[in-house]
Amino acid sequence: MKKLIYILLPSLVLCALVALGYWAGLYTVAGRFDKVIRWVEQGETLAGVLAVTPLKDEQRNHYARAYTSSALDIGSISWSVPNQPTPFVGTAPSPGQHQNAHINSWQMRNSEELQMPKPEGVYRIFLTGGSTAYGSGAPSQEQTIGSLLNDLLNKNLSKPGLRYEVFTFANPAWASTQERIAIENYLSELQPDLVISLSGNNDVFWADAGRNVLWFSAFSDDYFKTLANTGLKTAGRKELQDLPQARPLPQPVPVQTVAYRLEKNVRLGAYALQGVDWVFFLQPTLSVSKKSLSSREKDFLSNSKEYYVHCYQAIAASLSGVSLKNFKFIDLSGVFDRYGAEDDMFLDQFHFGDKGNAVIAQAIHASLAPKIESSMRKN
Repeated sequence: MKKLIYILLPSLVLCALVALGYWAGLYTVAGRFDKVIRWVEQGETLAGVLAVTPLKDEQRNHYARAYTSSALDIGSISWSVPNQPTPFVGTAPSPGQHQNAHINSWQMRNSEELQMPKPEGVYRIFLTGGSTAYGSGAPSQEQTIGSLLNDLLNKNLSKPGLRYEVFTFANPAWASTQERIAIENYLSELQPDLVISLSGNNDVFWADAGRNVLWFSAFSDDYFKTLANTGLKTAGRKELQDLPQARPLPQPVPVQTVAYRLEKNVRLGAYALQGVDWVFFLQPTLSVSKKSLSSREKDFLSNSKEYYVHCYQAIAASLSGVSLKNFKFIDLSGVFDRYGAEDDMFLDQFHFGDKGNAVIAQAIHASLAPKIESSMRKN
């Protein structure tokens, strides 16, 4: 027996060391990934964003002024929805329940599933955009802009045998390029009666950071690249290289170039829709609003205010001049101009609570109603 123990002991020790090394390595690898993942997960909720963003006390403590009710569970309010790699657009929302946001299997922020082919008597609208269209900060699924618009249409324009459905295919940080590709390759194939976009701000946001919106990676794209590089580095492989043509410029993109690139996306997307109407709403943003701002809203004003003003002016001039039969431009950047300093509408520079979402949804509805009623009469 002793002889057998002496024979087996080195093997047992070696196995123990290998197992220990394996678990230690696994723990190290997992720790690297966990650090990256946890950092991104902090931005999934309003509570997480408030906790990690450098803010003044009034900004952090009085966010509820942008909501109709102060009874908020900010840990359940979706902000930056978890993404997954998605064909051609880079990344898009992951299906499932994410805090108060439900993403259906079509990657749209809707509790209902899209039916194909489209049922009889359905007027189908797709809403595209970035985080504002997605509903970052909305206190519930029902108080996103898309859901509010859906309710307004069915309440005010419904007729026997007719039902409206608004599906929101939007994602935080998307610019007009992701929207255009989504329209070309995806939404145009899903039997839309109308496509609407609440957009423009992110084209300026990325341009202000020196990025070319026709050839750039958004935050979630960079996140998955970081995960890939973490795995490659752990495996002793060469990390993915940064593409020089996608690197940001040291200064903001020229204003006219911002407008040109957005108009290019509009023309390409409108052509792909082949007769389906597309209404582009230039979204409100704090820097261009003429609203009398509360002290809290003033604290969110960017140093790039003048750049946003000039870019919005150039975009409005450019898109107003697009004379395509199936395209219409509507400027909503001044939708809050009539409100006073006693009305907090902006949750931050770009986002809104349910108060702001309701104003935007009502403005979109007011613009669409005559157009929809006219098209229904023709049919």
